[in-house]
Amino acid sequence: MFFVHLWLPKAHVEAPLPGSMILAGVLLKLGGYGLVRIFKLFSCSLFSFRGWFFCVGLVGGAYVCVICLGQVDLKALVAYSSVSHIGMLVGGLMRFSLAGLKGGILMLVTHGLTSSCMFLALFLFYCRRFSRSVFSIKSLLWLNPLLAFWWFLLISLNMGVPPSLGFFSEVLVLVGVLSVWYFHFFMCFFMLVLVGFYNIYLFVSVGHGVGGHGVRLLQVLAREHLSVFLHVAPSFGLVFFFVLLCWFL
Repeated sequence: MFFVHLWLPKAHVEAPLPGSMILAGVLLKLGGYGLVRIFKLFSCSLFSFRGWFFCVGLVGGAYVCVICLGQVDLKALVAYSSVSHIGMLVGGLMRFSLAGLKGGILMLVTHGLTSSCMFLALFLFYCRRFSRSVFSIKSLLWLNPLLAFWWFLLISLNMGVPPSLGFFSEVLVLVGVLSVWYFHFFMCFFMLVLVGFYNIYLFVSVGHGVGGHGVRLLQVLAREHLSVFLHVAPSFGLVFFFVLLCWFL
């Protein structure tokens, strides 16, 4: 959350791969889980302050999105994107609506899968280019098309494209916000546009261009492909599971 977790990018930059994945996939979600658990308990006490929490989450998230557009360290960029996503989650929860609560829970799940896998992919880049700079890691589409495909899927999940779980979580958050105040809906929509901007920047800076090193990437191991697949598949598979469950019920 903005004003509270701006130490997060520094921690991610200095942390090893297991630390970044556990921090992004598990530890950061404990705060969101705590907000969900106290949702009903403190709803009456926090109802008068919901506008302040919402503005901190959404305006802070939009500001962090602008910061992402100026980053050259890919790991710091992904870490800042976590702050922006959780800011939107807090904004959705502070509307105290059922749709916002459901969207926040889905956002916790999909962001835990996506962000940890993005740190894994950046580690694969670093092991072969020995750099996390956007000026060194380029032309991935030519160097390793399969790894570029995984990177494209991760960027798509981070943007919340359909039919991923993140798309439905963002739709539910928007519905929860729209049911309370129309102006806040436009704030959420503006933040989602900024999220799309820095994700496109993240993909183009890595996939296209000519890097600082002229060597080809080494072949990615099968276990590394499997690790990425096991992160990506649930984000799409859970959607079809819920669709089938609703169909048969």
